[in-house]
Amino acid sequence: MIRFVNPKNAVTFFGNIVAVLILLEVLFALDASAKVYIDINSPGSRKLPIAIPDMIAVEGGDRLGQSVATMREVLVQDLTYSGFFDILDKKAYIEDSSLMRLTESEVNFKDWRVIGADVLIKGGVVLRGDDLIVDIRLFDVITEKTILGQRYKGKKDDIRRIMHRFANEVVELLTGEKGIFETKLLFVSESTGNKEIYLSDYDGYNVKQITQNKSINVSPIWSPDGNSIIYTSYKEGQPYLYMFELYTGKESRISSHNGINIGARWSPSGKEIALTLSKDGNPELYILNIETKEFRRLTNNFGIDVSPSWSPDGKRIAFVSDIAGNPHIYMVNLELMSFTRLTYDGRYNASPAWSPRGDKIAFAKLGENVFNIWVMNTDGTEQTQLTYDLGNCENPTWSPNGRYVAFASTKERNSAIYIIRADGGDVPKKVTRGDRVTQKNPSWSPFQK
Repeated sequence: MIRFVNPKNAVTFFGNIVAVLILLEVLFALDASAKVYIDINSPGSRKLPIAIPDMIAVEGGDRLGQSVATMREVLVQDLTYSGFFDILDKKAYIEDSSLMRLTESEVNFKDWRVIGADVLIKGGVVLRGDDLIVDIRLFDVITEKTILGQRYKGKKDDIRRIMHRFANEVVELLTGEKGIFETKLLFVSESTGNKEIYLSDYDGYNVKQITQNKSINVSPIWSPDGNSIIYTSYKEGQPYLYMFELYTGKESRISSHNGINIGARWSPSGKEIALTLSKDGNPELYILNIETKEFRRLTNNFGIDVSPSWSPDGKRIAFVSDIAGNPHIYMVNLELMSFTRLTYDGRYNASPAWSPRGDKIAFAKLGENVFNIWVMNTDGTEQTQLTYDLGNCENPTWSPNGRYVAFASTKERNSAIYIIRADGGDVPKKVTRGDRVTQKNPSWSPFQK
């Protein structure tokens, strides 16, 4: 059955629609429980060999141009970066990839088995006027059966979104875990000469400017439902905390105490915000109830307490304090109001970020005059370094499935946003563009509901 995505779900910034309305027809979908293709929890699991020939331009190829090649490029990028697949070299393909062949009876599965493929993705695209139709199939080469068949409708500019959507469905069907390819990144960029907040796809494409106040805007953070963001802005002369609703474009000031209002982080419930205030002189941690506007003080010491990060269950907060001299990471149990120190090494430990899985905390540690991204257990044990030789690496933020970490790096002099697998099993990937522009303070979106 064909259906439209509800237009009410379209994200707007200052009234401009930037979300894609996609017409989606499920042609075929295998029960995900029918066969386990990739056991992602097995330490010795192999990558699944997959063949992805070029998509076929069935109609309108002269106007599609590079877009046809982009379709395969996005799929290869997404599935490669998932860490679950081994993309087979196109040079080894035997079957004539210029032929459509989207049915089981048409595909020469023997040719794909010979080169070692376990699964195969084939697709075609039609451009009629402004309307784009994409048909894609995922085949099991061994059983010679269709695993997944989808038809998407959109505009030419929707190609990347459509391919991200299909990559997500492939990953979830074959692994049981949601893909992150339609998630978004917030970050701060100085491309206009001011520190403004921007939004992009997880891979750095489709950049949209959110703030346009020609001031200093920092530390953007997503709400748990992905509908709003909070950030600190100096647009009124002082570092006040603001909320911006992505669906309406409405902005409101939510904390404007004397002194600083910085480092805000939403609670998992979305009902509270932890932040640092200096309204009483010393920078201390507080919790703001969004509905009642009441503040509850968490810390009361002579140190500087900043960078709160909630545990996924909302019962604990990791934060940075220099109460012992150098900045280190601590944890407060909100039920017992007990404090635990988590880090002891390094001259400076900063920016704790709690994994959405609840088992790890990513943070930045200064060693040998450079910051790197580290990951540790939530009790401070098993500290593992993730980044090397990338200049200063700071401000880690987790993907919503807890498998990847984005961070800011000065590898190329100016800061840029990179992504790395949380297990350190790959080379960091630069995702933001503009070599002469500083980009930092990334925040990874939750899954869109």
